[in-house]
Amino acid sequence: MSETLEDSRSRCAGFGRSFYVANAMEIFERLAWYGFFTLSSLYMSSGVESGGLGFSDIQRGTIQGIIPFLLYLLPVFTGALGDRYGYRKMFFIAFAIMTPSYYLLGQVSSYGAFFTVLLLVAIGAAIFKPLVVATVSRTTNDQNRGIGFGIFYTMVNVGGFVGPLIAGVIKAISWDWVFTLASAWIAVNFLLLLAYREPVATTPGSSAKNPVSIVTDIARVMKNRPFVIYLLIMAGFWACYNQLFLTLPLYIRDFVDTAPLLETVASFSPNVAGAIASEDGTQVSPEFITAFNFGSILLLQIAVSTWCQSLPALRVLVMGTITVAASFLWIGFGPIWGGLGVVTAVVAFSVGEMLASPKSQEYVAESMPSAQAALFMGYYFLSMALGFLLAGLMSGWGYGTLAKTMGRPDLMWGCFAVLASITAVGLLCYHRQFSIQRQNQDRREETP
Repeated sequence: MSETLEDSRSRCAGFGRSFYVANAMEIFERLAWYGFFTLSSLYMSSGVESGGLGFSDIQRGTIQGIIPFLLYLLPVFTGALGDRYGYRKMFFIAFAIMTPSYYLLGQVSSYGAFFTVLLLVAIGAAIFKPLVVATVSRTTNDQNRGIGFGIFYTMVNVGGFVGPLIAGVIKAISWDWVFTLASAWIAVNFLLLLAYREPVATTPGSSAKNPVSIVTDIARVMKNRPFVIYLLIMAGFWACYNQLFLTLPLYIRDFVDTAPLLETVASFSPNVAGAIASEDGTQVSPEFITAFNFGSILLLQIAVSTWCQSLPALRVLVMGTITVAASFLWIGFGPIWGGLGVVTAVVAFSVGEMLASPKSQEYVAESMPSAQAALFMGYYFLSMALGFLLAGLMSGWGYGTLAKTMGRPDLMWGCFAVLASITAVGLLCYHRQFSIQRQNQDRREETP
Protein backbone atom coordinates (compact mmCIF):
# COMPACT_ATOMS: atom_id res chain seq x y z
CA MET A 1 0.00 0.00 0.00
CA SER A 2 1.52 3.31 -1.06
CA GLU A 3 1.44 6.61 0.75
CA THR A 4 -1.78 8.54 0.06
CA LEU A 5 -2.08 12.18 -0.99
CA GLU A 6 -3.23 13.03 2.53
CA ASP A 7 -0.12 11.38 3.98
CA SER A 8 2.04 13.24 1.47
CA ARG A 9 0.54 16.60 2.48
CA SER A 10 0.99 15.68 6.13
CA ARG A 11 4.63 14.90 5.45
CA CYS A 12 5.18 18.29 3.87
CA ALA A 13 3.87 19.96 7.03
CA GLY A 14 5.39 17.56 9.54
CA PHE A 15 5.86 13.81 9.47
CA GLY A 16 3.75 11.16 7.83
CA ARG A 17 2.25 8.11 9.49
CA SER A 18 5.05 5.79 8.41
CA PHE A 19 7.61 8.01 10.15
CA TYR A 20 5.98 7.45 13.52
CA VAL A 21 5.39 3.77 12.86
CA ALA A 22 9.06 3.31 11.91
CA ASN A 23 10.20 5.06 15.08
CA ALA A 24 7.91 2.88 17.18
CA MET A 25 9.29 -0.24 15.48
CA GLU A 26 12.82 0.98 16.19
CA ILE A 27 12.03 1.25 19.91
CA PHE A 28 10.78 -2.35 20.11
CA GLU A 29 13.65 -3.70 18.03
CA ARG A 30 16.15 -1.91 20.29
CA LEU A 31 14.32 -3.17 23.40
CA ALA A 32 14.93 -6.69 22.13
CA TRP A 33 18.54 -6.19 21.00
CA TYR A 34 19.88 -4.23 23.96
CA GLY A 35 17.82 -6.26 26.41
CA PHE A 36 19.80 -9.26 25.20
CA PHE A 37 23.12 -7.73 24.14
CA THR A 38 23.80 -5.83 27.36
CA LEU A 39 23.35 -9.08 29.29
CA SER A 40 25.02 -11.35 26.74
CA SER A 41 28.45 -11.38 28.40
CA LEU A 42 26.91 -12.37 31.73
CA TYR A 43 24.73 -15.04 30.13
CA MET A 44 27.43 -16.64 28.04
CA SER A 45 30.06 -16.64 30.81
CA SER A 46 27.85 -17.70 33.72
CA GLY A 47 27.96 -21.34 34.74
CA VAL A 48 25.38 -23.82 33.55
CA GLU A 49 24.31 -24.40 37.14
CA SER A 50 23.21 -20.75 37.38
CA GLY A 51 21.35 -20.76 34.07
CA GLY A 52 24.15 -19.54 31.81
CA LEU A 53 26.02 -21.24 28.98
CA GLY A 54 29.42 -21.66 30.60
CA PHE A 55 31.38 -20.51 27.54
CA SER A 56 35.04 -19.57 27.85
CA ASP A 57 36.06 -15.95 27.43
CA ILE A 58 37.58 -16.73 24.04
CA GLN A 59 34.34 -18.35 22.88
CA ARG A 60 32.30 -15.44 24.21
CA GLY A 61 34.57 -12.84 22.61
CA THR A 62 34.55 -14.65 19.27
CA ILE A 63 30.75 -14.66 19.15
CA GLN A 64 30.52 -11.03 20.25
CA GLY A 65 33.02 -10.04 17.59
CA ILE A 66 31.89 -12.01 14.55
CA ILE A 67 28.10 -11.72 14.89
CA PRO A 68 27.88 -7.90 15.28
CA PHE A 69 30.55 -7.58 12.56
CA LEU A 70 28.23 -9.38 10.16
CA LEU A 71 25.22 -7.43 11.43
CA TYR A 72 26.85 -4.15 10.41
CA LEU A 73 28.42 -5.52 7.22
CA LEU A 74 25.33 -7.15 5.71
CA PRO A 75 23.30 -3.90 5.31
CA VAL A 76 25.67 -3.05 2.46
CA PHE A 77 23.82 -5.76 0.53
CA THR A 78 20.44 -5.94 2.31
CA GLY A 79 19.83 -2.20 2.03
CA ALA A 80 18.62 -2.55 -1.56
CA LEU A 81 16.03 -5.23 -0.74
CA GLY A 82 13.38 -2.75 0.39
CA ASP A 83 13.61 -0.76 -2.84
CA ARG A 84 13.44 -3.92 -4.91
CA TYR A 85 10.74 -5.92 -3.11
CA GLY A 86 8.91 -3.35 -0.97
CA TYR A 87 9.55 -2.11 2.54
CA ARG A 88 6.51 -3.76 4.15
CA LYS A 89 7.36 -7.15 2.74
CA MET A 90 10.98 -6.98 3.87
CA PHE A 91 9.98 -5.68 7.32
CA PHE A 92 7.72 -8.71 7.65
CA ILE A 93 10.56 -11.05 6.66
CA ALA A 94 12.91 -9.39 9.17
CA PHE A 95 10.41 -9.81 12.00
CA ALA A 96 9.63 -13.37 10.92
CA ILE A 97 13.33 -14.21 11.26
CA MET A 98 13.99 -12.37 14.52
CA THR A 99 10.90 -13.37 16.52
CA PRO A 100 11.57 -17.12 16.71
CA SER A 101 15.34 -16.63 16.73
CA TYR A 102 15.34 -14.53 19.90
CA TYR A 103 13.22 -17.16 21.62
CA LEU A 104 15.47 -20.00 20.44
CA LEU A 105 18.53 -18.24 21.90
CA GLY A 106 17.23 -19.28 25.31
CA GLN A 107 16.58 -22.86 24.23
CA VAL A 108 19.99 -23.84 22.86
CA SER A 109 23.06 -24.51 24.94
CA SER A 110 25.88 -25.70 22.67
CA TYR A 111 28.37 -23.23 21.20
CA GLY A 112 27.56 -24.07 17.58
CA ALA A 113 23.79 -23.90 18.06
CA PHE A 114 23.94 -20.58 19.93
CA PHE A 115 26.25 -19.09 17.28
CA THR A 116 23.89 -20.23 14.51
CA VAL A 117 20.73 -18.86 16.13
CA LEU A 118 22.40 -15.55 16.96
CA LEU A 119 23.52 -15.34 13.35
CA LEU A 120 19.86 -15.58 12.34
CA VAL A 121 19.07 -12.69 14.70
CA ALA A 122 21.83 -10.70 13.03
CA ILE A 123 20.48 -11.45 9.55
CA GLY A 124 17.01 -10.28 10.56
CA ALA A 125 18.44 -7.13 12.17
CA ALA A 126 20.59 -6.47 9.08
CA ILE A 127 17.44 -6.50 6.96
CA PHE A 128 15.56 -4.28 9.42
CA LYS A 129 18.27 -1.66 10.05
CA PRO A 130 18.54 -0.06 6.57
CA LEU A 131 14.75 -0.24 6.07
CA VAL A 132 13.93 1.80 9.15
CA VAL A 133 16.63 4.40 8.39
CA ALA A 134 15.43 4.65 4.78
CA THR A 135 11.85 5.12 5.99
CA VAL A 136 12.89 8.03 8.19
CA SER A 137 14.81 9.51 5.27
CA ARG A 138 11.91 9.12 2.84
CA THR A 139 9.30 10.52 5.24
CA THR A 140 11.27 13.69 5.98
CA ASN A 141 12.31 16.59 3.79
CA ASP A 142 15.00 19.25 3.71
CA GLN A 143 13.10 21.35 6.24
CA ASN A 144 12.50 18.69 8.91
CA ARG A 145 15.13 16.00 8.24
CA GLY A 146 17.41 17.17 11.07
CA ILE A 147 14.72 16.99 13.72
CA GLY A 148 13.41 13.78 12.17
CA PHE A 149 16.70 11.95 12.62
CA GLY A 150 17.07 13.55 16.04
CA ILE A 151 13.78 11.93 17.05
CA PHE A 152 14.89 8.64 15.54
CA TYR A 153 18.19 8.49 17.44
CA THR A 154 16.35 9.41 20.63
CA MET A 155 14.14 6.38 20.10
CA VAL A 156 17.28 4.24 19.72
CA ASN A 157 18.46 5.38 23.13
CA VAL A 158 15.01 4.92 24.69
CA GLY A 159 15.18 1.26 23.67
CA GLY A 160 18.78 1.05 24.79
CA PHE A 161 17.94 2.46 28.21
CA VAL A 162 14.68 0.65 28.98
CA GLY A 163 15.52 -2.74 27.40
CA PRO A 164 18.37 -3.70 29.76
CA LEU A 165 16.48 -2.45 32.82
CA ILE A 166 13.47 -4.65 32.12
CA ALA A 167 15.64 -7.60 31.08
CA GLY A 168 17.72 -7.17 34.23
CA VAL A 169 14.64 -7.43 36.42
CA ILE A 170 13.14 -10.48 34.73
CA LYS A 171 16.43 -12.39 34.54
CA ALA A 172 16.04 -12.79 38.30
CA ILE A 173 13.06 -15.00 37.46
CA SER A 174 14.78 -16.97 34.70
CA TRP A 175 17.20 -16.36 31.85
CA ASP A 176 14.58 -17.93 29.57
CA TRP A 177 12.30 -14.98 30.24
CA VAL A 178 14.92 -12.58 28.86
CA PHE A 179 14.76 -14.27 25.46
CA THR A 180 11.00 -14.79 25.56
CA LEU A 181 10.53 -11.08 26.23
CA ALA A 182 12.95 -10.15 23.43
CA SER A 183 10.91 -12.31 21.08
CA ALA A 184 7.71 -10.62 22.30
CA TRP A 185 9.18 -7.14 21.68
CA ILE A 186 9.82 -8.08 18.04
CA ALA A 187 6.38 -9.67 17.68
CA VAL A 188 4.76 -6.34 18.60
CA ASN A 189 6.17 -4.96 15.37
CA PHE A 190 3.90 -7.27 13.37
CA LEU A 191 0.98 -5.27 14.76
CA LEU A 192 2.67 -1.94 14.04
CA LEU A 193 3.34 -3.11 10.49
CA LEU A 194 -0.43 -3.09 9.89
CA ALA A 195 -0.35 0.71 10.16
CA TYR A 196 2.77 1.09 8.02
CA ARG A 197 2.44 2.48 4.51
CA GLU A 198 5.04 2.20 1.79
CA PRO A 199 6.96 5.52 1.72
CA VAL A 200 7.38 7.43 -1.52
CA ALA A 201 10.93 7.93 -2.75
CA THR A 202 12.12 11.50 -2.26
CA THR A 203 14.05 11.29 -5.52
CA PRO A 204 11.71 10.53 -8.44
CA GLY A 205 12.85 7.70 -10.62
CA SER A 206 15.24 6.28 -8.04
CA SER A 207 15.73 2.55 -8.32
CA ALA A 208 17.24 -0.19 -6.25
CA LYS A 209 20.89 -0.93 -6.64
CA ASN A 210 21.81 -4.25 -8.18
CA PRO A 211 24.68 -6.40 -6.91
CA VAL A 212 26.99 -5.14 -9.67
CA SER A 213 26.47 -1.49 -8.71
CA ILE A 214 27.01 -2.33 -5.04
CA VAL A 215 30.34 -3.99 -5.84
CA THR A 216 31.25 -1.01 -8.03
CA ASP A 217 30.50 1.38 -5.16
CA ILE A 218 32.59 -0.68 -2.75
CA ALA A 219 35.50 -0.67 -5.18
CA ARG A 220 35.21 3.09 -5.59
CA VAL A 221 35.20 3.61 -1.82
CA MET A 222 38.15 1.27 -1.28
CA LYS A 223 40.20 3.21 -3.84
CA ASN A 224 39.93 6.32 -1.68
CA ARG A 225 43.00 5.82 0.48
CA PRO A 226 42.24 8.60 3.01
CA PHE A 227 38.74 7.23 3.63
CA VAL A 228 40.01 3.69 4.13
CA ILE A 229 42.59 4.93 6.62
CA TYR A 230 39.89 6.90 8.43
CA LEU A 231 37.71 3.78 8.68
CA LEU A 232 40.61 1.81 10.16
CA ILE A 233 41.35 4.54 12.70
CA MET A 234 37.69 4.82 13.72
CA ALA A 235 37.53 1.04 14.09
CA GLY A 236 39.79 1.60 17.10
CA PHE A 237 37.23 3.97 18.61
CA TRP A 238 34.36 1.52 18.13
CA ALA A 239 36.47 -1.33 19.52
CA CYS A 240 36.87 0.73 22.70
CA TYR A 241 33.23 1.85 22.74
CA ASN A 242 31.92 -1.71 22.76
CA GLN A 243 33.88 -2.66 25.86
CA LEU A 244 31.10 -0.95 27.82
CA PHE A 245 28.78 -3.79 26.79
CA LEU A 246 31.18 -6.69 26.35
CA THR A 247 33.64 -6.33 29.23
CA LEU A 248 32.35 -3.88 31.82
CA PRO A 249 29.44 -6.08 33.03
CA LEU A 250 31.87 -8.93 33.74
CA TYR A 251 34.32 -6.60 35.46
CA ILE A 252 31.59 -5.18 37.71
CA ARG A 253 30.38 -8.69 38.58
CA ASP A 254 33.82 -10.09 39.37
CA PHE A 255 35.96 -7.19 40.61
CA VAL A 256 33.86 -4.25 41.85
CA ASP A 257 32.29 -4.07 45.30
CA THR A 258 28.89 -2.47 44.67
CA ALA A 259 27.45 -3.41 48.07
CA PRO A 260 27.82 0.16 49.50
CA LEU A 261 25.94 1.53 46.48
CA LEU A 262 23.17 -1.03 46.98
CA GLU A 263 22.94 -0.11 50.66
CA THR A 264 22.62 3.56 49.74
CA VAL A 265 19.79 2.79 47.33
CA ALA A 266 18.11 0.59 49.96
CA SER A 267 18.13 3.47 52.44
CA PHE A 268 15.89 5.42 50.04
CA SER A 269 13.86 2.58 48.53
CA PRO A 270 14.15 -1.07 49.59
CA ASN A 271 11.95 -2.11 46.68
CA VAL A 272 14.25 -0.52 44.11
CA ALA A 273 17.27 -2.04 45.83
CA GLY A 274 15.65 -5.46 45.66
CA ALA A 275 14.91 -5.02 41.96
CA ILE A 276 18.48 -4.08 41.02
CA ALA A 277 20.25 -6.55 43.31
CA SER A 278 22.26 -9.49 42.04
CA GLU A 279 21.13 -13.07 42.58
CA ASP A 280 22.70 -13.29 46.03
CA GLY A 281 21.19 -9.94 47.02
CA THR A 282 24.51 -8.38 48.08
CA GLN A 283 25.61 -6.47 44.96
CA VAL A 284 24.11 -4.30 42.23
CA SER A 285 23.51 -6.32 39.07
CA PRO A 286 25.87 -4.93 36.38
CA GLU A 287 23.27 -4.06 33.75
CA PHE A 288 21.78 -1.40 36.03
CA ILE A 289 25.13 0.38 36.16
CA THR A 290 25.82 0.20 32.41
CA ALA A 291 22.29 1.57 31.85
CA PHE A 292 23.65 4.95 33.01
CA ASN A 293 25.20 5.15 29.56
CA PHE A 294 21.88 5.35 27.73
CA GLY A 295 20.31 7.40 30.51
CA SER A 296 23.08 9.98 30.28
CA ILE A 297 22.67 10.22 26.53
CA LEU A 298 18.91 10.76 26.83
CA LEU A 299 19.46 13.56 29.33
CA LEU A 300 22.58 15.24 27.96
CA GLN A 301 22.94 14.61 24.21
CA ILE A 302 21.06 17.72 23.10
CA ALA A 303 23.01 19.93 25.51
CA VAL A 304 26.35 18.40 24.48
CA SER A 305 25.54 18.68 20.77
CA THR A 306 24.45 22.31 21.21
CA TRP A 307 27.64 23.16 23.06
CA CYS A 308 29.95 21.71 20.43
CA GLN A 309 27.99 22.34 17.24
CA SER A 310 30.16 25.31 16.24
CA LEU A 311 33.46 23.61 17.09
CA PRO A 312 35.58 21.85 14.44
CA ALA A 313 34.48 18.23 14.07
CA LEU A 314 38.02 16.83 14.35
CA ARG A 315 38.73 18.67 17.60
CA VAL A 316 35.52 17.42 19.24
CA LEU A 317 36.11 13.91 17.93
CA VAL A 318 39.57 13.82 19.53
CA MET A 319 38.22 15.29 22.78
CA GLY A 320 35.58 12.57 22.94
CA THR A 321 38.08 9.80 22.28
CA ILE A 322 40.45 11.08 24.98
CA THR A 323 37.52 11.26 27.40
CA VAL A 324 36.76 7.60 26.68
CA ALA A 325 40.42 6.74 27.38
CA ALA A 326 40.32 8.63 30.67
CA SER A 327 37.14 6.83 31.72
CA PHE A 328 38.86 3.47 31.10
CA LEU A 329 41.78 4.50 33.29
CA TRP A 330 39.35 5.50 36.03
CA ILE A 331 37.55 2.15 35.76
CA GLY A 332 40.75 0.12 35.87
CA PHE A 333 43.01 2.02 38.22
CA GLY A 334 40.78 4.08 40.46
CA PRO A 335 37.37 2.64 41.36
CA ILE A 336 37.97 3.92 44.89
CA TRP A 337 34.28 4.67 45.30
CA GLY A 338 33.23 1.14 44.38
CA GLY A 339 29.98 1.08 42.46
CA LEU A 340 29.59 4.85 42.62
CA GLY A 341 33.06 5.24 41.11
CA VAL A 342 32.14 2.99 38.19
CA VAL A 343 28.87 4.90 37.69
CA THR A 344 30.94 8.10 37.49
CA ALA A 345 33.23 6.46 34.93
CA VAL A 346 30.24 5.31 32.85
CA VAL A 347 28.85 8.85 32.79
CA ALA A 348 32.28 10.19 31.76
CA PHE A 349 32.45 7.52 29.05
CA SER A 350 29.00 8.59 27.86
CA VAL A 351 30.12 12.20 27.54
CA GLY A 352 33.01 11.02 25.39
CA GLU A 353 30.60 9.01 23.26
CA MET A 354 28.24 11.98 22.89
CA LEU A 355 31.14 14.12 21.71
CA ALA A 356 32.77 11.63 19.36
CA SER A 357 30.00 9.59 17.77
CA PRO A 358 28.03 12.38 16.00
CA LYS A 359 31.19 14.27 15.05
CA SER A 360 32.77 11.15 13.52
CA GLN A 361 30.04 11.15 10.89
CA GLU A 362 30.09 14.92 10.49
CA TYR A 363 33.84 14.72 9.81
CA VAL A 364 33.18 12.32 6.93
CA ALA A 365 30.65 14.71 5.43
CA GLU A 366 33.02 17.68 5.55
CA SER A 367 36.26 15.94 4.60
CA MET A 368 35.35 13.58 1.78
CA PRO A 369 34.85 14.77 -1.82
CA SER A 370 31.63 16.79 -1.79
CA ALA A 371 30.36 15.23 -5.02
CA GLN A 372 30.46 11.77 -3.41
CA ALA A 373 29.54 12.66 0.19
CA ALA A 374 26.43 10.47 0.25
CA LEU A 375 28.36 7.46 -1.05
CA PHE A 376 31.03 7.71 1.63
CA MET A 377 28.50 8.35 4.41
CA GLY A 378 26.74 5.15 3.39
CA TYR A 379 29.89 3.11 3.97
CA TYR A 380 31.00 4.82 7.17
CA PHE A 381 29.38 2.10 9.28
CA LEU A 382 32.01 -0.35 8.00
CA SER A 383 34.25 1.14 10.69
CA MET A 384 31.63 0.05 13.24
CA ALA A 385 31.64 -3.46 11.81
CA LEU A 386 35.43 -3.68 12.07
CA GLY A 387 35.25 -2.17 15.55
CA PHE A 388 32.82 -4.84 16.74
CA LEU A 389 35.04 -7.59 15.39
CA LEU A 390 38.10 -6.17 17.12
CA ALA A 391 36.15 -5.45 20.32
CA GLY A 392 34.99 -9.06 20.72
CA LEU A 393 38.45 -10.50 20.17
CA MET A 394 40.03 -7.96 22.53
CA SER A 395 37.42 -8.57 25.22
CA GLY A 396 37.79 -12.35 25.03
CA TRP A 397 41.56 -12.29 25.27
CA GLY A 398 41.86 -9.34 27.63
CA TYR A 399 39.35 -10.55 30.17
CA GLY A 400 40.36 -14.20 29.99
CA THR A 401 44.12 -13.60 30.14
CA LEU A 402 44.79 -10.26 31.82
CA ALA A 403 41.84 -9.96 34.17
CA LYS A 404 41.13 -13.54 35.21
CA THR A 405 44.34 -15.55 34.67
CA MET A 406 46.81 -12.83 35.66
CA GLY A 407 44.47 -11.10 38.07
CA ARG A 408 45.29 -7.70 36.54
CA PRO A 409 42.08 -6.10 35.25
CA ASP A 410 43.85 -2.77 35.57
CA LEU A 411 46.22 -3.83 32.79
CA MET A 412 43.24 -4.81 30.65
CA TRP A 413 41.59 -1.41 31.04
CA GLY A 414 44.98 0.19 30.54
CA CYS A 415 45.28 -1.57 27.18
CA PHE A 416 41.84 -0.32 26.17
CA ALA A 417 42.84 3.21 27.23
CA VAL A 418 46.04 2.96 25.18
CA LEU A 419 44.05 1.94 22.10
CA ALA A 420 41.70 4.91 22.58
CA SER A 421 44.72 7.21 22.97
CA ILE A 422 46.35 5.78 19.84
CA THR A 423 43.07 6.39 18.01
CA ALA A 424 43.06 10.04 19.13
CA VAL A 425 46.68 10.52 18.02
CA GLY A 426 45.91 8.73 14.76
CA LEU A 427 43.03 11.11 14.07
CA LEU A 428 45.28 14.13 14.63
CA CYS A 429 48.00 12.73 12.35
CA TYR A 430 45.40 11.77 9.75
CA HIS A 431 43.87 15.25 9.74
CA ARG A 432 47.27 16.91 9.45
CA GLN A 433 48.40 14.59 6.65
CA PHE A 434 45.34 14.71 4.45
CA SER A 435 43.78 18.14 5.11
CA ILE A 436 46.00 19.95 2.57
CA GLN A 437 45.53 17.12 0.09
CA ARG A 438 41.73 17.35 0.42
CA GLN A 439 41.76 21.13 0.01
CA ASN A 440 43.76 20.85 -3.19
CA GLN A 441 41.44 18.15 -4.50
CA ASP A 442 38.33 20.25 -3.79
CA ARG A 443 39.89 23.19 -5.61
CA ARG A 444 40.54 21.01 -8.66
CA GLU A 445 36.94 19.78 -8.61
CA GLU A 446 35.60 23.33 -8.41
CA THR A 447 37.79 24.51 -11.28
CA PRO A 448 35.80 24.51 -14.57
